[in-house]
Amino acid sequence: MKEEILQKLIERTAAALKKDPSELSKDTLVANLGLKSLEMAGIIASFEDEYDTYVKYTDFMHAKTIEDAAEILDKSIE
Repeated sequence: MKEEILQKLIERTAAALKKDPSELSKDTLVANLGLKSLEMAGIIASFEDEYDTYVKYTDFMHAKTIEDAAEILDKSIE
């Protein structure tokens, strides 16, 4: 499921930033994306709604790469 979550996270992050998903990868540094807290909250909420789970915002904020963020999401879904 992690690969599925990673792909969805890349797509949703790209959409929030109005970028092409091909511009992002699992190694993209979250700090370099320039995501606003409201955009990040929207991405988290989309996963919470889709998977009926709770994602701790502060844990998600500490992700260094998109892959780290996907791992946090994956663990919250398990």
